[in-house]
Amino acid sequence: MQIGELAARSGLSTDTLRYYERQGLIDAQRSGNGYRRYPADVETRLALIRLAQGLGFSLAEIREVLG
Repeated sequence: MQIGELAARSGLSTDTLRYYERQGLIDAQRSGNGYRRYPADVETRLALIRLAQGLGFSLAEIREVLG
C-alpha cells in the first residue's frame, strides 16, 4: 500500500511514517515511479510501536526490540 493509504488506515501522518522509516522502525520498497510501497504487515508493526510508546518506551528502545 502507498503512504497515503497507510496514513489513513493507521491514523498517523505521512510525516510520521517517513520519520519512522528514517529511524529504521518500518521499511518501504520503492516502486518504479519512486512511490513508497509498504507491505501489509506494517500496520501490525505500527500498532505495536504505538502501544510501546503508550507504555513509555522510547523509539530507540522500540527499534532495539523490533530489530
